[in-house]
Amino acid sequence: MSTIKCIIVDDEPLAQDVISDYISRLDFLSEVGKFDDALSAIEFLNTETIDLIFLDIQMPMLNGINFLKAVSSPPKVIFTTAHRHYAVDGFELNAVDYLIKPIPFYRFVQAIEKIRTHTDQPIKIPETSPGAAFFKVDNKKIKVYYTDILLIESLKDYIKVVLKDRFFVTYQTLSGMLELLPSSQFVQVHKSFIVNFHYISVIQGNVLEINDHTIPMGRSYRDQALEKIYLTGKKVWK
Repeated sequence: MSTIKCIIVDDEPLAQDVISDYISRLDFLSEVGKFDDALSAIEFLNTETIDLIFLDIQMPMLNGINFLKAVSSPPKVIFTTAHRHYAVDGFELNAVDYLIKPIPFYRFVQAIEKIRTHTDQPIKIPETSPGAAFFKVDNKKIKVYYTDILLIESLKDYIKVVLKDRFFVTYQTLSGMLELLPSSQFVQVHKSFIVNFHYISVIQGNVLEINDHTIPMGRSYRDQALEKIYLTGKKVWK
């Protein structure tokens, strides 16, 4: 994706330095301004266009909440604060995320991924190349054929896509994958698993097997899964 232009609005020099350091570690982020108070940031935004603000809440003269209310058509905002009780106000203003100081780097990355996911979701390949999609993995997009996918496992904000010969992890939700994948090949069998039911070799009770993988079936998903397997003509029950 293109470079994300950022500014930092925080009256604490140490907090500014931490965010600056984190920004410098990600090559798709670019810091274009740093401000000790909200009024100076407003003046900057009157003449410049940016993509993202790292915004402290408790600041002199004008706090971060009121600053955001005062800006017309604000860019995306990630709040940075030492106070959890502002979280409701932050999300009511459609903040991307709410980071509690001291901010660990992994949380910073998680917040940025929430922005990147809007443009970096798996992309369906046009009909001229049916049966595949592009997935974002390690700052590049890789082409994956649906027929090579054995199963998909939810890892909270990420998913693990298991192929015939390897696996990869990407930022996506299981529900998003259900919308992407063809229902003629895939079915959700558990709150944390989608499987390519053409590869199921054994079903025993509430467990199914695909190659050397054992996957649980949830009660609310089992009937739908069995119906699809039955329609394929497979005889895999024990």
